[in-house]
Amino acid sequence: MTSKTNTLSPLVSIIIRTKNEERWIEHCLSAIAEQTLKDFEIILVDNNSDDWSVKIAKKYTKKIVNVTDFFPGKAINEGIRASSGEYIVIVSGHCIPKNNQWLEKLIDPFLKDKTKLLAGVYGRQEPLSSSSPLDKRDLTVVFGLDERIQKKDSFFHNANSALPRRIWEKFPFDEITTNIEDRLWGAEVTKNGYHIFYTPEASVYHYHGINQGGKIDRAEKIVKIIETLEGPAVSLSNIVRDKLNIIGLIPVKGSATIYNKENLLIKSIEFLKSSKLVEEVYISTDNEHTADLAKKNGALAPFIRPSYLSSPSVGLPEVLKFSLDEIEKIRKVDLVVIIEENYPFRPDGLVDNLINSIIEGGYDTVCASIIEERSIWLDENERITAIGDSLMESRKIKNEKVHINLFGLGAVTYVDNIRRRNILTNKVGLSPVPSYPYSFQINIEEK
Repeated sequence: MTSKTNTLSPLVSIIIRTKNEERWIEHCLSAIAEQTLKDFEIILVDNNSDDWSVKIAKKYTKKIVNVTDFFPGKAINEGIRASSGEYIVIVSGHCIPKNNQWLEKLIDPFLKDKTKLLAGVYGRQEPLSSSSPLDKRDLTVVFGLDERIQKKDSFFHNANSALPRRIWEKFPFDEITTNIEDRLWGAEVTKNGYHIFYTPEASVYHYHGINQGGKIDRAEKIVKIIETLEGPAVSLSNIVRDKLNIIGLIPVKGSATIYNKENLLIKSIEFLKSSKLVEEVYISTDNEHTADLAKKNGALAPFIRPSYLSSPSVGLPEVLKFSLDEIEKIRKVDLVVIIEENYPFRPDGLVDNLINSIIEGGYDTVCASIIEERSIWLDENERITAIGDSLMESRKIKNEKVHINLFGLGAVTYVDNIRRRNILTNKVGLSPVPSYPYSFQINIEEK
């Protein structure tokens, strides 16, 4: 592919819209930085992100456009107004270019167009292994393997698209609509005699789908059929795991727990350090002696948390929030593995299993758990109510499982959940372990 030589403006301006995309934006931008076509600029259009999205983006671009009154078409237009490229590429902040020829393949149809009627190009979007069945179905069905020219079909999708600046100047995106600004734009250009081109060679991985709603069981059946034909969706861990900043965090109140003449804090540090995926182990403690002990055994204790966080009225989410705020003054963090030091026994490989599970499953948080097969009853306001069926056998017949959360044994979560104190309120995954001996816990009062 040939590209123009222009010292004043780039060939391509890449517009990326973000709103709290710190889980994805580094992967998106690093893939863009590796493209074979180098003549481009990046403009980030951010809608009041309160995570690390903008901080991360600043490593790749100085052009940051802030929008507060968000409308999708208006955000794109604002980004284009701040750009100078001959061609405009629009990609979502949670999309990852599949290979280093993505940008070249997206722009190449314009350079080959002799008619000058080509208004827009959009590329393929592929699901990940952690995408929902609905998203896998929709992405696979809509974005096929055959390229096509659309003269009447107005479908266009801005998660992975391109258009010439001269076309945008005639047909800017609608700034009032709250969604489908790309479909409205497609309808406008085709109505005026222009064409749209779809190329599967310019592909991105897109975790989210293009539609909402539908029946999950029906989508799962369709996905199974599709995957027998085209193979399973790509594993997300193969793309992002090595690029994630993963730390271990052990919250400790007072002195370390001793069980059977063994220091459980030291044992917990050693357990986290045995993980192949955890980069550093941090201790969050209110005790100077505990901090010194942790440092001597290979952990980091860069702060002593204030005493008010050790009050019985303060919950673990507040402790984790404070601890993360302090750690993020030192380094970037994506995933936090949390364990409590009063569990004497843990299965080998637990931490890496939790990390792989949160990535592959698309969860917000994954916790260790045990499966409780005995009857469970709720005693509330002097009224006892069975949770589910009262007989274990009937639960087995229905293939129902009751999981008991063992958060302190091991859990992993994304940092945005800690910041918002909603670790267990979103999409939670469970990683079952045998009840004995892993559920055994030393009560803090026994110290």
